[in-house]
Amino acid sequence: MTTVVNRAEAAERAVQERIARLEHDLGDLDDPGNPLGADHFLAADGRQRLLPAAERLLDDFGLNAEFVPRELGGRLDRLDVLARVLRAVFRRDAALGLAHGMTSYLAAATVWADGTGQQRRQTAELLLSGGRMAGAYPEPAPGNDFLHNRLTAVREPGGYRLDGRKEALNNAARVDSLVVFAHTPEAGGDAQTAFLLPGPGAAGPGITVLPRRRTSGIRGCVVQGLEFTGHRLGADRLLGPEGGGGLLAERVFPITRSTGPSMALGCADTALRTTVAFARAHRSRSRASLHSARTRFALVDAFTDLLVCDCLSLVATRAAHLLPRESRTLSAAVKYLLPTILTEMVYDLSIVLGAESYATTGSYGLFQKAARDLPMIGLGSAGTAASRSAIVEHLLRLPELAAPPEPAGSAGAPLAEACARLFRPHDPDLPPLRPEELALPAGGDSLLGSLPATVRRVRAAHGEFAGALGEAADALATELRLLREDCARLAERPPGQDLSPRVYALADRYALIVAGAACLGVWRHGAPRDSGLLAEPAWAALALSRIVGRLDRSAVRAPESGTEHLLAEVLDRFDDARSYDLYATPIGR
Repeated sequence: MTTVVNRAEAAERAVQERIARLEHDLGDLDDPGNPLGADHFLAADGRQRLLPAAERLLDDFGLNAEFVPRELGGRLDRLDVLARVLRAVFRRDAALGLAHGMTSYLAAATVWADGTGQQRRQTAELLLSGGRMAGAYPEPAPGNDFLHNRLTAVREPGGYRLDGRKEALNNAARVDSLVVFAHTPEAGGDAQTAFLLPGPGAAGPGITVLPRRRTSGIRGCVVQGLEFTGHRLGADRLLGPEGGGGLLAERVFPITRSTGPSMALGCADTALRTTVAFARAHRSRSRASLHSARTRFALVDAFTDLLVCDCLSLVATRAAHLLPRESRTLSAAVKYLLPTILTEMVYDLSIVLGAESYATTGSYGLFQKAARDLPMIGLGSAGTAASRSAIVEHLLRLPELAAPPEPAGSAGAPLAEACARLFRPHDPDLPPLRPEELALPAGGDSLLGSLPATVRRVRAAHGEFAGALGEAADALATELRLLREDCARLAERPPGQDLSPRVYALADRYALIVAGAACLGVWRHGAPRDSGLLAEPAWAALALSRIVGRLDRSAVRAPESGTEHLLAEVLDRFDDARSYDLYATPIGR
């Protein structure tokens, strides 16, 4: 047992050292002498480009190794760690995180999921040598026109002829490798097929890079379209079987839906940190000062929302390893819920900053940049509408799913232990990803299944905030019961009857309930009882109060003493330069 514990501690220590190295290299955002400080990122954003010094630093750090599995020479073995590392980049510049990170990862994940051995090795070599990738995913029916994909690949002797346009693609002209999905008529129906091909500069004739599309956020990203006109692809460019692109995308979405929004918490962290600095700078008589109840509540609510988002992100990224069949729904909940919470959080903070929330330079310019960037991160082929559809599909099956896992010590102990491990932020012992299982239907809903036992544990808790936590947990359990009843009625509708628009409200409720279950799970399993904030009921009580409030059960009130308790944590983390997520990571040192 000691050996296992020591190995786990060593693995977590190695992760923390890697993040600390990246944070140290990037330096203090507020240091005017730092060439990677806030002023330089804002100036680059004003020029609609990435900061060259930051790109060079990430190349020197070997950021691409974070996207390559360990067995292929990289550092990728856990999705939650990948998100933690990239938060350091998103904390400085979301455009840098997207263009120099997430875009390559999204494309590479497709190759890891269904590429041949040679394709996987070549992709790993490309990334580890500093190359870049991009992916032109098919846009599902409930998608968006901005990213629409209209590509067709028709068989011809020796391969395929590719025609059509991808309207918007990050780094389109700069990438060394492309993953594209195209309709293949010969495969039948609307069948999609994936292809792996060189970037536009080396792919040969028949590819045109379209003019740059300007965006209000992530302005440093160069977003362009690609037009294919009779572009010839050899049969060796197939990524997976012909007609298998739809299934391949379904395997990849659970991996990518959760990691991207989790990385983006770094951007939201900067918005909160900037607002704390603003409040600290104002005299006691100012409505924006820390003496103002409105300001105090805004800061604590924002911090609480970040913890809620991180709890759900943690569960979803770890579920891809531990409960792959359930990760499709959990990752959809992340992609659906986090953009809404983070956008509302930034709006509430903007009220504290007032006119300074529009500043594009100076001490508070990063806030306005974060406010513009965050909504753009939520775009993508597995965006909000597509994620909501995945949740609705799960809700239609919810009444028939298996019972929740039994308590540890019974025949269901392995599943119960897997569920408990979902909530442990520093637990490194995860099985490798199994892409073939990610698209299979779930046999249960472990997160909802964990809620009744956790609520019973909450009722037995003692301490200053235990009563408030118990009240909020009871309200969440009531919401779960009502959700199950509504889903049962939904399943009883006559065959062929259209779904009521009310089902989308059920998707909202489901996402919030699983977020609440994630918070309670992290409180119960995520930290030893004597290990600081996560072990205390105060943050969980406020988190559940926020969630239950969003569910319109406004009778549950957060304890005022809990608000002051978390405000002290907000200010301590600001003074100590630690992140506003589950990890309290030292930043810029």
